[in-house]
Amino acid sequence: MKSELNFILLLLLIANPGLAQKNFTKGKIITFNKDTLSGYINYKEWIKSPNQISFKDDPTQSARSYTTSQIAGFSIDSNKETYHALNFDIENLPRSSNKIVYFNMKEYSNRTKKIESVSAFVRIVSDGNVTLYHYVDKDSEPHFLLKKADSLIVLVYHIVETKHYSAKFREYRSQLSKLLTESCKPLSIHHTEYYVSSMRKLIDNYNECFNSAIKSIAPQKDKGRWEYGIIAGVGYTKMTHAMANPFRYIEVKGNANITPVGGLFLNYVFARGRGKYALLNELHTYQTRSSVTYDDEHFHYQMHYLGLQHLFRYTFFVGKPSVYALIGFSYATIIKQNSTITRRDGSVEKLVYLPWAVRNDEQRAIAGIGLSHKRLMIETRYYRGNGFTTGANATPPNNRLDLLLKYNFGRIN
Repeated sequence: MKSELNFILLLLLIANPGLAQKNFTKGKIITFNKDTLSGYINYKEWIKSPNQISFKDDPTQSARSYTTSQIAGFSIDSNKETYHALNFDIENLPRSSNKIVYFNMKEYSNRTKKIESVSAFVRIVSDGNVTLYHYVDKDSEPHFLLKKADSLIVLVYHIVETKHYSAKFREYRSQLSKLLTESCKPLSIHHTEYYVSSMRKLIDNYNECFNSAIKSIAPQKDKGRWEYGIIAGVGYTKMTHAMANPFRYIEVKGNANITPVGGLFLNYVFARGRGKYALLNELHTYQTRSSVTYDDEHFHYQMHYLGLQHLFRYTFFVGKPSVYALIGFSYATIIKQNSTITRRDGSVEKLVYLPWAVRNDEQRAIAGIGLSHKRLMIETRYYRGNGFTTGANATPPNNRLDLLLKYNFGRIN
């Protein structure tokens, strides 16, 4: 219990400095007179469209807040992302299943529409003769808007749930067919899906017809990226072993030890979600050492494991440093077994694999938290494994804490 409390305190110590950090990067705010003011914007790599930003003329100055009623938009220098202040009405109809279920399509057609007035900074996905915007609401539902001349049109996509089936209502395709009639080439509107890469490809193709007349903004396209590198650290393990006597199993706790940890990692960071989501794959090696005395016999455990770990990473604060959480599982097998048992008569026996008593592998659940800054990452993790004792009568867990340092040789933002 004490070690788990210490682990929670360690998580808080790691998280608090990161949460206090800001990510002011070079950018420009756009006034309603279409002038630009250069400075530094607190760039949060927003998933949900913001309605307010923080801006500094100089890194040493205090930040000022701007809302959609005060500026026309802003842009980030490093990746050319541009946001415009937009005001529009949208139907608040969630697409997640089972939130709203209609009896049939007639009830859906006759529904009372819940219209929400929105004022937000909305990201430009494609710009030219028409401008495509990507808006994400407070429920993380994505929406696309198209601006043509002075008209701003919300492109409608609903997933309709009835008691008997689910239907995808792609009104946006018929809207686009009417709005993009001047295209110089055929457009695959009826194969366009309601997500960023598909919508951007369609509108980019349309805008290419007018490139000679209109200079378009070229925002950086969202792309996934690979991280790969090395892992080094230390682990703190508390072991429990089930000792058999003629009547029952007795769980005996061994002493705790600190042992080295190492490995390699290959991570994929998804483009969707603006880099906040990643899948982690690790080749991981660790040791387990512990000693315990039971019934005048001494048990010395020393095992070296090699295994694979698969985790999901969510970066909940993007900054310098960024803060993220981890959850996942691992599977490892013993590659070196140096465990011994000293019997009452002084004889020494080696601990060997026995299907009914000692397993040769370990499965573990993983939770953790970490900080990343440029290529360096530091993480603290908690593992709960099923130990090395097998059998239906006793499967005592092993608890382990790791402190890891990781270096990424892959591409960084």
